[in-house]
Amino acid sequence: MKRPFITAVLATAFAVSGVGAVSGVSAAGVTPADTSSARFTGTVSEIVDPDADTGIPRRWMRQVGSSAPDGYGHGYQWGAPAITTPADEVVTFTGTLDVADAVAGDFGLIGLLDTATLAADERGLNEGSYIYAYMKSADTLVLGLSDGRGAGGEYVQEFHTIDLTTTDRTFDVTLTIDPDAAPLACASHLGDAAAAEGCLTLAVDGFSDLTDSYGTITNDDGANDGVEFRDGGTAGWDGLASAMTATGFDYDLSVTPVLGPRTKDDCKKGNWATYGFKNQGRCVSSVARR
Repeated sequence: MKRPFITAVLATAFAVSGVGAVSGVSAAGVTPADTSSARFTGTVSEIVDPDADTGIPRRWMRQVGSSAPDGYGHGYQWGAPAITTPADEVVTFTGTLDVADAVAGDFGLIGLLDTATLAADERGLNEGSYIYAYMKSADTLVLGLSDGRGAGGEYVQEFHTIDLTTTDRTFDVTLTIDPDAAPLACASHLGDAAAAEGCLTLAVDGFSDLTDSYGTITNDDGANDGVEFRDGGTAGWDGLASAMTATGFDYDLSVTPVLGPRTKDDCKKGNWATYGFKNQGRCVSSVARR
């Protein structure tokens, strides 16, 4: 069993979630699968669905990708297009985390959600690997690694406790998810390695890197046979289920690699720019070729 990270905020129910604005780059104007990057930016717990009922604390699973799975109402946030990653490559989130507007009690997980879990309409309490951010006080940030809360586990494995009074409250961060790395080489607790799949690394400017293994899915209904990221990942975030307003956690990250557009709809409403195309027509043509 991993060390529990004990704090009042963790007694609240959480769920995997994700939403944000995105943009991408491609020098040739055509984005081959598995080789591009996309920009994942936004604010944890931000409501982007104009029809959301903000009077009910239903701010549960969020993902980037439209539309919401069957059975979920507007309390479930989504956007378009989805930023999805391949299953068998090293995935990185690189950029900045700005906590200048964060207040005591703010909480967020920012990173990769299991795509199959989202497609199966599951809330996904544990299915992902994330940058963990929690404001322990007005001037104290807990920043670390998390792979969700498994049976008997906890939300955060390894973390830095940062005195914000000595910083500008903006951090350069890089989250690396390596599915092929040996868990024994990075597990903070050797007992976790038997059920783990790979290694996570979080680089934070001014602080030593954090590393840990990440575990298999423990709370799915067979969507992916309990193997995390077997069918790839989706960029997203998780916030408090009871949150009524956005947190002060603003993220601006480049996700690499990402898959290209899957349908013509992914190219509409300006989303062609997400994949680095010069116009919607080129984006649609790439879908037809694929």
